[in-house]
Amino acid sequence: MITGKHTKQSGYSLIEMSLVVTVVLILAALTIPTAATMMANIKLRGAASDFAGLVQQARITAVKKNAVYTIHFGVPSGNGAYIDLNGNSSYDSGEPMIQFGGNANQVAAPGGTPSNLDATSTPLGWTATSGNVSFNARGLTCDVTATPCGTNVNYIFYFEDTRALGGHGWAAVSITAAARSKVWFWNGSSWIN
Repeated sequence: MITGKHTKQSGYSLIEMSLVVTVVLILAALTIPTAATMMANIKLRGAASDFAGLVQQARITAVKKNAVYTIHFGVPSGNGAYIDLNGNSSYDSGEPMIQFGGNANQVAAPGGTPSNLDATSTPLGWTATSGNVSFNARGLTCDVTATPCGTNVNYIFYFEDTRALGGHGWAAVSITAAARSKVWFWNGSSWIN
């Protein structure tokens, strides 16, 4: 026998499902750019930190071997740097090297925004020397154009990455004449470490 009762079925209506999908899309639109920027910042900081580690490795190697070693940029397999152990200004298999992750590249001083780290009224208080950083047998930075490599000088190396969603990120590594290195990051308004 058929009765005229209709049972109510449980579930979600099309309107409820549309609202849930809309909320999820809005949240995704807000969080994806933030997550992408955060990942790019991590890769950029990693590139600068890796370079600072290579600087310390070059310094230690110069002291151990009682020699002068220079760090050069540009490796055959991509963006990176290496310690030139044989002094031929070219990467050779077996020389210590790093590759920069993401879109990070070593670049010239910004000269605008961000400001240079060694500009007037900045945290460093000294002017940087340009060129590749070298370390003498005492483990101090030196100018290889001077003979012997004895003049201690300061260096700053800047790193930039171009973001997939637009914009740029900046990091830097400062190296004092006493061979102390520090990693810096541009937060959008100032350099922090």
